[in-house]
Amino acid sequence: MNRSKKLTAMMMASAMVLTMASGVSAEEGSDEERMTLQLWTSNRDAMENEDAYYVKKIEDEFNVDIEMCYRNEGAGDYQEWLTLALSSDDAPDWFRDQAIGTAMLQSYADQGLVAELDPEMIKENMPNLMAYYEKYSDIFGEDPLHLYEVDGSIYSIPDAFPPSAQFCLMAVRQDWLDAVGLEAPKTLDEFTEVLRAFTKNDPDGDGVDNTYGYVGITGSPMWGFSPIFGAFGITPDIWYAKEDGTITRGELEVEPMKAALTYIKGLIDEGLVDPDWMTMDFNDSQNKVVSSVDGVVWQNWISILDKESGWYSALYQSDEDVSFYVTDGPVGENGDHGVMQFNPLAGVGLCFSVEMEDEPEKMAKYMQVFDAIAGDPQWLEAEIWGVEGETFQYTEDGGREYIGTYTDEDARTAYGIGTCYAFPSLEVYQYDPETMDSIMYSAETYKVRNETIGLCQGRWNILGSYPNAAFEAMGTEYPEYFNNAITEILMGQRPVKDYADIVQEWLDNGGQEAVDCAQELYNQHFGN
Repeated sequence: MNRSKKLTAMMMASAMVLTMASGVSAEEGSDEERMTLQLWTSNRDAMENEDAYYVKKIEDEFNVDIEMCYRNEGAGDYQEWLTLALSSDDAPDWFRDQAIGTAMLQSYADQGLVAELDPEMIKENMPNLMAYYEKYSDIFGEDPLHLYEVDGSIYSIPDAFPPSAQFCLMAVRQDWLDAVGLEAPKTLDEFTEVLRAFTKNDPDGDGVDNTYGYVGITGSPMWGFSPIFGAFGITPDIWYAKEDGTITRGELEVEPMKAALTYIKGLIDEGLVDPDWMTMDFNDSQNKVVSSVDGVVWQNWISILDKESGWYSALYQSDEDVSFYVTDGPVGENGDHGVMQFNPLAGVGLCFSVEMEDEPEKMAKYMQVFDAIAGDPQWLEAEIWGVEGETFQYTEDGGREYIGTYTDEDARTAYGIGTCYAFPSLEVYQYDPETMDSIMYSAETYKVRNETIGLCQGRWNILGSYPNAAFEAMGTEYPEYFNNAITEILMGQRPVKDYADIVQEWLDNGGQEAVDCAQELYNQHFGN
């Protein structure tokens, strides 16, 4: 059967499944065939739990059997496993993972390993998804189902995690501010003053000259100094649109970059930035903050403020006086500010193996079940918290708390609740922070989220999920080119005035084609 005929068969089967699901069987008096659907988990205990509450709830509600399947952990191992599995007789019915990007999807489609999808079938079976796309059109663009199309055909159902677009903050040690007698910095001048005091005025009170003002989250200068670049109105290392609809990257904006680099170089020359900034990775940055070496950093809100399990939890637990002031960064002369946010479009969404083209009724069933669960916050509550009065109870402040033995994660897994039973797997499908944040977090964490979400301001890579062949052809050479040039400037090995030549050289060597392609992609997907 060719693909066009298969797609027609899928639509007919989809209509039949919808009719049967509504209580009217294809043949009067007959029962709907009970299908077996796969639930993928990385938890061995969950996979072997035959009486898992959440799994049984799915089976009972949707008249299906659930087969628990084990998926490899870690992006690299999972990618290798999936590629081999799709090429074998043990291909998974479906997959959804942030580790699968557009290049891998293209490869799978070219090899005939993934099912081609009919957009009408998706619309028919996933009404909650269609409403979700409309609600978050600023993320998905005007034609979400063709977001990751390959040669004009659809092989994936895009999904997103909107909270990523409001995720990151700059953090300043409030207890250090108190110690040096300064207010939280608002302007660049105040920011400089704070960094100077944190470096030179012994904010930890140990009598030793062992502290610095600022450290980035990584050694990449384009990432590491994000809050400072934000004060100059730019966000390096991502694609974004200016007010007139012109696509750019922060590092391509010559004059603002020169001004920002001049300011940052001044901080470095004065010794206000941790001297190890160039060699930092995420763990190194975390250790510097936890060890009270550096007083200003940027990270995601939960890593900063979660005192129990966040990145800096060890710091909170070692010193009860520790606290952070959080902000979206210092404000520049033109009123600009902001910190780089993360791309809410991670991965290519939900895909089905090519074998599922021969089982359109089953594919439609998957779509219906996934969509019903995703569109109902009560299902998320059941997955995370379980049963009121048995595994959890509501608290006076409107939150939830586990009760009895279920305060222990192993006990919850044995009962059959937790993210290891998510369906589809891993991140919550069609996550809507307006209805789900209060379920996902404890009352205390939810309160923190509400207090900080307005401060998580900044740009994210609006074209991060769209294939730009001209740009991708540069591979790792692109960030290395700019990071190396910027580092040389910041270390005094090259004058700031050279920056215009640095950008022009890149544009002349294929960069302009990448910019032109980016503009076309933006116009195509966001209607400008």
